Amino acid sequence: METRPGAFSDSIPVPLPDSPALRIERAAPDDLPRIENLMQFYNYDLSEWTPVAFAPEGRYQLRPKAPYWAQPDVHPFLIWVGDELAGFAVVDRDCEDSLSDHNMGYFFLARGYRGHGLAARAAGEVLARFPGRWEVYHLMANTPAAQFWPGVIRGRAAGEIDREVRTLHGDECCLYRFTVALPAGA
Repeated sequence: METRPGAFSDSIPVPLPDSPALRIERAAPDDLPRIENLMQFYNYDLSEWTPVAFAPEGRYQLRPKAPYWAQPDVHPFLIWVGDELAGFAVVDRDCEDSLSDHNMGYFFLARGYRGHGLAARAAGEVLARFPGRWEVYHLMANTPAAQFWPGVIRGRAAGEIDREVRTLHGDECCLYRFTVALPAGA
């Protein structure tokens, strides 16, 4: 069994089998508070590259998510490694280009599961579930994302991959546009 030490010396590594089972499950309505809890960790990671303020009670302030979850084009997923909840992904239509079909609204894998290829497998599986024109962006300052997303996208893109640096939501970002093809035989 392999372990991966955390980023800090007091972190507890997550023991992983040599080939951990990865499951991507569509989140049910009663799973949405769980995703919102995980968004605290997502925001913690994000705060390394852009200011994310705490609310007065000491948690990261989330915009109300009920209207977002209610949109028919919002598709939340839970990411499991074995029997352990490891992260989440959300696909939406919050695209910069009206010709795009899908946007990776959120993608998060807890730190203890990173570095094993699990994030790339999970992201690739989510992309594959939604054939069509995609957009994925990350903050330019987020160098781990800059190393991560190009390989994932190359692994799923059919044809050209467009890359553009632009300001989104007040931050300098790298925006990728690409197409994911229908699976063979579909």
